[in-house]
Amino acid sequence: MANTDYRDAVRILFLLNEKASEPNLDPITNAEFPLLFKGEMRLQALDFWVRYPDYLADELLAQFDATGDHSKLVDAKAIFKANEPSERIIPMLRKYYGAYEDLDTIMAILATSRLVKPITVTNRLDKNTQLFLISPKVSALCDQIAADYPIFQWYRDRARLVVEVANGRGGAALKARQHEQKEYHESKIGDLIPTIADRVKQRLEDIAA
Repeated sequence: MANTDYRDAVRILFLLNEKASEPNLDPITNAEFPLLFKGEMRLQALDFWVRYPDYLADELLAQFDATGDHSKLVDAKAIFKANEPSERIIPMLRKYYGAYEDLDTIMAILATSRLVKPITVTNRLDKNTQLFLISPKVSALCDQIAADYPIFQWYRDRARLVVEVANGRGGAALKARQHEQKEYHESKIGDLIPTIADRVKQRLEDIAA
């Protein structure tokens, strides 16, 4: 496996470890995996905001406009001050429903270590939902990774911010929100999602003026 596979696995692990999970009530699996994260679409949408700091900054500015919460503006400014839209971007492909990355290799890495167990459940409408059952070892491992490899602390901090910005929204709602960005929505299937850094930077400059 490539080094990028392990980097991606760590990034996803931090997202799964944040407060986006809930108790696993299944008596068969909850002893080993007491938490669960619902929805691959939701995970993909959260990961998109980690991988595209410019889109995250724009969402922060939207929330600042809506609520007046100055911390949102501070976080958006910090993203550009650190030049994250250039240095931290990890491009994603545009697929039929939006930004997408195949998670099979990542989940194989996490499942082999019994950190995460992906399962598929079918609801009453015969629609499949992907669940990710989470071991208690994940929290300890995230602490260890952040302590032993400070370079990964950014991913942990960013996962926390992204989960906060998502504010409990599900995958469909997050994808719909991201599709409101013209560049995202109008990108062609199979192409990389384009950056909106210049537009968001101008928005920040207009606020400061």
